[in-house]
Amino acid sequence: MKIKKLFDELEAKYKKENGQSIFDESGMIMIKENQKLNFGFFPAGSGIFVPNKSKIQEAEIEEGGAMILGNDFGTLTYLDKINNGDKIEGGSSTIRNLKKLGLENKSFHTNFYLGIRDDKTHEGTTMTDRIAPLEQNYKSFCFRFFLKQLEIINPKVVVCLGHDVRLALAENVQQFAIWKSKSISFKKLYSTDNFVINVDDELGKRKFIVIPHPCFASNLKKNYVDKILKELTLN
Repeated sequence: MKIKKLFDELEAKYKKENGQSIFDESGMIMIKENQKLNFGFFPAGSGIFVPNKSKIQEAEIEEGGAMILGNDFGTLTYLDKINNGDKIEGGSSTIRNLKKLGLENKSFHTNFYLGIRDDKTHEGTTMTDRIAPLEQNYKSFCFRFFLKQLEIINPKVVVCLGHDVRLALAENVQQFAIWKSKSISFKKLYSTDNFVINVDDELGKRKFIVIPHPCFASNLKKNYVDKILKELTLN
């Protein structure tokens, strides 16, 4: 399936639901076409590895594979640095550490929260801290489009990166209530095998796996990696 379909679906929903207002209230902004990366978590990037920006619209998504679900892309300042050719030391630490699971090339990478953190309007916003809280209209928009991505891509496995993603899912889907506590640790999740939730609904069968956010290599401890790889290889 061409990635252009996903971009077109998002643009249509964004325009229909007064997206700019919804995004602005939460300190987020949708970026222009010429700012998009040839690779990066969708929609700031293509979601898959492609040769260059001119090939993004032609790129094909492998359906029925794995979806890597991040929190959000980061800030406008971060995006500008990449687009201006500034090298992020060692590349993206998240992608670099996902390579340890063999997930960097064969998966569709996307974010639950769409757009970019507008740190130029909302001064003090960083890659980890928000000045403007996320409003319900914006969060609902993101959840609805996440469901649209599931429908279009139909992944067998959704790998959720970190606590923010598990909490976002738990907030919207009753089946994920076991992930709802803000104080729950990965140690507890992995000791009870509650890091995996199997879903069978109108959109199909799939498993959701939450992992420690791989922005730091130390987050992917050996016992976590063993369990993750086991789940990823099960039919």
